[in-house]
Amino acid sequence: MEKAEQLFQAYKERKEIDPFPLTEEEGKKVGEEFSKMLIDYEGLGGYKIAKGGIIGVLTKAMITSSEDVELWFKTHKVEVELIALVKRGKISKIYLGLEIPATRFKTWDLPTQYIIADDAFAGRLFVGKEIEPPYGSFKLFINDKYIATGSPTYSPQSLIKDFMEGYVALGAFLGPYKISKGDKIRVEGKKTISVKMV
Repeated sequence: MEKAEQLFQAYKERKEIDPFPLTEEEGKKVGEEFSKMLIDYEGLGGYKIAKGGIIGVLTKAMITSSEDVELWFKTHKVEVELIALVKRGKISKIYLGLEIPATRFKTWDLPTQYIIADDAFAGRLFVGKEIEPPYGSFKLFINDKYIATGSPTYSPQSLIKDFMEGYVALGAFLGPYKISKGDKIRVEGKKTISVKMV
C-alpha cells in the first residue's frame, strides 16, 4: 500500500501505525498526497503552522468550537495558540484557541520528514473566543493544576501565506503538553477558555 494511503487509512480508522522507511524527499511527497486525500474526504477548513515553519492542512471535521473536544487518537498533545480567520491571505479575525496535535504513527519521536508526511501532526483545533491586540499573557491549567504562563510574540499577519484560507493555527506559545480523554483545559488571560477532552 502507498505510504500516503497507509496514513489516510490510519486517520479514517483512528489508529496508529508503525513508522515506515521514509527519506526526506519522500516525506514532502507523502505529505502532499495525504493532505490532498484529507481535503477530498472532509473539505479544507484551514491550516496549521508547526515548528520550523512546517505547514499542515486542517479539515473542516478537525475544527470545532464545542467545549467538549473529542480526541480521536491514542495520544494527543495540547498547545495554546492564536488562530486567525483568513480570507484571501488576509486576517479578518483572531481567536484564542487550542491546537490539539495527534500523530498517526505509534511514536512522536520521529525525524522532520515524518512530521511533514503526517500532515504536520494535525489533530483537532478548538476555536475559542475572539481577541484583539494587545493580547497580553495567558495561564494554562490542566485539571485545575497550573502548568505555565506565556504570551504570543509573533505578528499574526507575518505568518500568513497568500494561499491560506479558513482557520489558521499560528503556532504554540504554550505547550505542547500531553493530554488524555477526561482532561479539563483552562486558559486564563484577557479572555478565558475552558474545554473538556472527551
